[in-house]
Amino acid sequence: MSTVNTVLGPISPDELGTTIVHEHLFIDLSCYFREMHTEEERRAFEEPVTLSNLHRIHRDPYGSRDNCILDDVDLAEKEVNIFKGLGGNTIVDVTLSDIGRDVKKLAEVSKRTGVNVLAGCGHYILWAQPEKTRKMSMAQLEDEMMGDIVDGIDGTGIKAGIIGEIGTGSPVEPQEEKVLRAAARVQKQTGLAITIHVHPPGRWGNTVLDILEDEGVAPDRIILDHVDTSLSHLDIDYDKAMTYIGGLMARGCYVEFDLCGNSHYFQTATVSWWMPTDRERCKALAQLVREGYGDRLLLSQDVGHKHYLQSYGGWGYGHVLSTFSHHMREAGITDAQISKFLIDNPRAVLPAR
Repeated sequence: MSTVNTVLGPISPDELGTTIVHEHLFIDLSCYFREMHTEEERRAFEEPVTLSNLHRIHRDPYGSRDNCILDDVDLAEKEVNIFKGLGGNTIVDVTLSDIGRDVKKLAEVSKRTGVNVLAGCGHYILWAQPEKTRKMSMAQLEDEMMGDIVDGIDGTGIKAGIIGEIGTGSPVEPQEEKVLRAAARVQKQTGLAITIHVHPPGRWGNTVLDILEDEGVAPDRIILDHVDTSLSHLDIDYDKAMTYIGGLMARGCYVEFDLCGNSHYFQTATVSWWMPTDRERCKALAQLVREGYGDRLLLSQDVGHKHYLQSYGGWGYGHVLSTFSHHMREAGITDAQISKFLIDNPRAVLPAR
């Protein structure tokens, strides 16, 4: 049986248990910062996150530097232990070097909590990539990712357990396509799953699948992230969003509803977008199960800001296991199907093959 590389070493797929597949224990989302135009905005941007300014941060998550950085090991330990207390076993951390990956800290949290943690490799969206990455050839990008998987990340010996989240924008930029194709070639060599950031404001999932399939990646080794956001796109209604999601799944890939708990509005320098409600997510999940796609659905919360953490009044890493699971049951999704989302499907997709 194939193994799964965690930050503390390889484990059997059966040891994964209840798994959330798209999280960030440590992250730096400075790539999304926009220009602050007023003195008030600039002052607010530099304030630490507190109870007194959470009302503003909820309306403008990227308007606070502190809100966009997770770097505290003790805080991560506290939050991961909440997930563990709800029956959680494994967290897939898909943070990349462009946005603050720190595998030594991931290993420390895993040791302290006993929760399995997988680390990712590759590069994020174009404007997060440093200039040296943009200048790399496809062969150099392949070699870098292969090194992270085979030898370990940044000389630590800690090996990546998944490829991604590879960043693609809206539209997919040529540089992002280069990284995506390099990641596809690494996938074919290693057998690892490849998880793709499909940028929330757009619906570029079919373009991503076209590129990966052109490189020969099997659809059942592909995970498309953030697909649940299409439920809140203002230019289409619910039925058209479901046609889009169902069309992706009909091609054989895995799809993540990985922003559970999040119904915020986001604004960056170039684009703005809404998140759907959990009610819309549960309704869509129930429909996809009825349509026969239950074995290709994955769940997570994509925690990447302080105000998502329970310590700051948010839903945390355990939301899917608690409140969201209750909502799924109310929508007619059975416990057996919820176990498929959280146990069976991760166990099928995460081992290399």
